[in-house]
Amino acid sequence: MSHSWIGCIALAVMLQGCAMQTAPSGVDLSTTSTDAVDAMAAFALDESQIPGMSVVVLLKERTALARGYGHEEAGGTARINERTVFQLGSIGKQFLASLVLKLVEEGRLSLDDSVVVHLPDFRQLPASLRIRHLLNHTSGIRELFTQPEYGAGIENLSRTAAELTVIARQSPVDFAPGTRWSYSNTNYTILALLVERLTGTPYEVALTERLFQPLGLSSLRQCTPLPVGPGEARGHVLRKNKVAPSAPENMNWIRGDGGICGSALDLARWTRLLATGRVVSSQSQALMAAPTRLTDGREVEYGFALSLVEPDGRRKVAHGGAMLGFSAMAAYYPDTALTVVVLTNRGDVRTESIERKIARRLLGLPPPVLRDRSLTAEQRQRFVGRYDIGVFEVSVSERDGRLWLQMPRPGPTTALVHLGNGEFVGEADPDAYGLVLSPGEGSAQELLLLMGAMRWYGIRRD
Repeated sequence: MSHSWIGCIALAVMLQGCAMQTAPSGVDLSTTSTDAVDAMAAFALDESQIPGMSVVVLLKERTALARGYGHEEAGGTARINERTVFQLGSIGKQFLASLVLKLVEEGRLSLDDSVVVHLPDFRQLPASLRIRHLLNHTSGIRELFTQPEYGAGIENLSRTAAELTVIARQSPVDFAPGTRWSYSNTNYTILALLVERLTGTPYEVALTERLFQPLGLSSLRQCTPLPVGPGEARGHVLRKNKVAPSAPENMNWIRGDGGICGSALDLARWTRLLATGRVVSSQSQALMAAPTRLTDGREVEYGFALSLVEPDGRRKVAHGGAMLGFSAMAAYYPDTALTVVVLTNRGDVRTESIERKIARRLLGLPPPVLRDRSLTAEQRQRFVGRYDIGVFEVSVSERDGRLWLQMPRPGPTTALVHLGNGEFVGEADPDAYGLVLSPGEGSAQELLLLMGAMRWYGIRRD
């Protein structure tokens, strides 16, 4: 299977980024620009039917913008601000990855340790599985969310963390470690157990004592299923085009892979501290923000709980978070020391799209020009098919002379706009969904999907 086309795309993006950097770069924090950001946030709140949202922008250490929009709960009176606490979802993986690296710095473990050395009761895991494979999602361990046993307990508040451990221990391994990238929350569930066994402390306590308290990030903590006091946002979902409170999720079953709550202000501070080597050592931070190299030499745009995708041609280190009733995005732009955080109290919101629009405005980047380049019927048929991206399959289908992207929820079903050379964006939200299908003769064999501010690597299955 050839991946030379991926390398060509990566080179093109790199060259584009280099060309852009020849001009003086900066961040526009004029009143006109921040007012424009304010208008963007207000528009997104209304357009996406979001009850409440918090946006924080830092330039280096300076808080350039910190504002709340809407309310803690739909129909309520308590307003959102930059200190309102939200569920952060998978952004919380950064906290656990940082804690693991601190243990590495202390000599308590190595990134190249076999996982079964530390977790001998996980007998289904191959001896070749290393700590780093869990951190960068190349373990091959199947996603928890795809396992029926997990789905049956996520909203059952009586299920215990010990029961979650049983499911994680029994999760199958679908490919040899290091041979493929496939996002799996199970990796971080296992890492949390490993940390607990090494430290003798619940992982949530270890995070608080070793990271959050020393860094002065007092809002960061393990979530409760529902808010327990003022200043905490309530989660919501969209049902039949109406906003409704989301069901509480069992936080015993969201450990390591998510389950941490905090404010946009503290998350922005964390993002800046991590990027500048003040959470872990500069060497460890560089490891977190380095691309993953697979066993066949290919590079993946993902580090340790950090996505390295550059959709607008600027270096960017980011991650999103999605819970049943919350959506989140935190991004850092190293070349300009710009941090952008967007938190909302509604699930299935494309916060990465909101963040990209804000960042483009502040960085002075023009919005992309989308011109749909027509394809012949024969050309469209090259791309039609099912593609395995690891977690689930996505489909490219043809309807009335157009190509469509289809995937299980919370993924989209959207018409595709062809930008040329097998590159597409989702018509429903071009900033949230992108697609590159391998060029050449015959059926496309590979797919690159931009979703959740991450690149997903797909292989044709029909």
